[in-house]
Amino acid sequence: MGVVKHKYISSVYLNQLYQQVVTDVAEESMKAAVERVKESPHHAKSGEWVITDARHDSTSNAYHSTVPCLAGSTHRIVGISTLSRQQHRVAQTREVACTKIVLPQVIARGLNITEVAHDYQATIKLYVRQLGMVNSYDTWHGTKNVAKQLRHICAGTVRTRDRTWFTELSDKARCTKVHLYWCMRNCGGNPVRLRAMIMNISKHFQGDHQSCSSESPCQQPGYVPKRKPLTMPAAISAYEAALRKTLIYKNADSCHLCRDTYWVESFNHQLLTYLPKRIHFHTKTFEMRMNLAVMDWNENCQRMATSHHEYTDVRRPDHHSTYNVLVKKTYRFVNNIWSMYVLRNITSQQILQDDEDDDEMVLPDDAAMYDGDYVDSEDDDYVCSEDGGDDEEEDN
Repeated sequence: MGVVKHKYISSVYLNQLYQQVVTDVAEESMKAAVERVKESPHHAKSGEWVITDARHDSTSNAYHSTVPCLAGSTHRIVGISTLSRQQHRVAQTREVACTKIVLPQVIARGLNITEVAHDYQATIKLYVRQLGMVNSYDTWHGTKNVAKQLRHICAGTVRTRDRTWFTELSDKARCTKVHLYWCMRNCGGNPVRLRAMIMNISKHFQGDHQSCSSESPCQQPGYVPKRKPLTMPAAISAYEAALRKTLIYKNADSCHLCRDTYWVESFNHQLLTYLPKRIHFHTKTFEMRMNLAVMDWNENCQRMATSHHEYTDVRRPDHHSTYNVLVKKTYRFVNNIWSMYVLRNITSQQILQDDEDDDEMVLPDDAAMYDGDYVDSEDDDYVCSEDGGDDEEEDN
């Protein structure tokens, strides 16, 4: 494929305005995404919630870091920020710096942001609340370590059985994660109710279903529990203490809306087409490819599906997923880039040509012009000197 060297970057990307054209078309794409959100009725009433997440160009010690901002209702990119190592030295804190750039950028475009959903970043949480917005944590990051946190009370050695770990809790680690998801989804956006529903998980396993939902299987006649019932006071106490230590319980005010960052993770996956992590790109090339990915995403996001297929993972037989076969992607943004690129180069060449034509002056046959001085000379042997005086006649 070859290598894009600095000479090519300076001649094509900069001098011929190609990089600027790509940037301008990407800006128009994001502004159009903002206008699409503003046209919806819910924006005027309750504003819009957005999704942010960091994407690094390598697995460790990244040189470039990017934070895209997606609208929660349309899932299209409304803003994006990229920082390099020269602009911000530490890759681990670059996400916060990018977030502090992209959120004001989107607000300046006229979008009324009322909520920001992101991964578990305490610094971003403080910044979002300083802006007067609601902070939300991603549900997957909030529950991914639940089984690991419960492992010390669900399994252990024979010597410590029913002392540090309990057999009644041996089948509770994985199902607790499912219960936490259900609590976030059905708490009605109330943090107090979310904490109460989390603590009701322990009562549910004890056989007390008074506070359980009327739609739950435990409320149906003839219900037989699939898990071991909790009867030991020590096991109940240990299980309830573990529930209070979960990230969802401690940060109920950031998990009560049950937001996820699925769509921004999908965009980051698409970026591998334009910015594979195995290749290091120049900053100008990196930004241009990022803008191309933004235009591709905004044009083809949420396109129609031709059919649906359901499949089951053999490693997780209880997990069923639906795979959508989408229609073919379109690339109209390529024509937009090419049209603007050609138009700007033709316009710039016409301006240069007009300037050159203005600089050229047609002299009469019997006149000479030098440094703006006009000399009416009848003899070609006399020429005008630099100081405006006449030189002596040249010898033939």
